[in-house]
Amino acid sequence: MKKLRLGTSDLEVGEISLGCMRMSQLSKKEAAYLIETALEAGIDLFDHADIYGRGKSEEIFAEAIEMDPSVRDKMIIQTKCGIRQGYFDFSKEHILDSVEGSLKQIFCCFIVRIH
Repeated sequence: MKKLRLGTSDLEVGEISLGCMRMSQLSKKEAAYLIETALEAGIDLFDHADIYGRGKSEEIFAEAIEMDPSVRDKMIIQTKCGIRQGYFDFSKEHILDSVEGSLKQIFCCFIVRIH
C-alpha cells in the first residue's frame, strides 16, 4: 500500500486508515481478526474517538490487541475528543481527561495524533 506522511510529522502511514467507530459492536475475537486483516492489507493507522460506542470501541480494541500484543508495534493510533453527548466541549480539562482516558483504555504510552 502507498505510504503518506502523517501531517507535519516524520511518520508514514498507509493511505487508508481503519475507522474504529463501530468496533463496539464486535466481539473481542472479531475485533482481533479485523485488526489482523487490516495490518496484513497495509492499514496501520487506527482512528478512534472517546465517544465511539460510549468508550466501548476503545475497550474492545484494547482487548483485541491484548490477544496478540505484538500487533501494537505495527500500528499508529489517532484519536479525537471534544464531542460529548449532544454538545462540544473543547475545554482544557475535557481534552486532558479524554487523552488520559484513551491512553489508559487502549493501554498505550502515547497517542501520535489527536484532533
